[in-house]
Amino acid sequence: MKALHERTQNLQAESVAADLAARIAGIFEQYPILCGFSVLERSTLTKERAIVHLQGELCLADVSVSTWPGFQATPEFYDEIACMLLELMANSPRRSKSYPVARSHAHFIKPPKGDRP
Repeated sequence: MKALHERTQNLQAESVAADLAARIAGIFEQYPILCGFSVLERSTLTKERAIVHLQGELCLADVSVSTWPGFQATPEFYDEIACMLLELMANSPRRSKSYPVARSHAHFIKPPKGDRP
């Protein structure tokens, strides 16, 4: 019985992880210049790294964008990402455990076929 319970929990965790990955991919699709970001506990961050407070102790941090030289993302851009993450957390079936702590996300862009070596 215990093994069945553990397997059920593992399947649920995998389902939540797959849903989270799909929703995060949606953020990268909506913002093609976004290369990556982290969601970390505020206590682990310096003031310079904590960009937007999300929920509880969680903060959006380390936002990276790929654009022309000299471009800097605006606070409005960070707020849009934060809003999408907050919506993701609010719509999670397991709200209290909806977002793993210390999570970084990166988007890898493949070069067009003509640019590959």
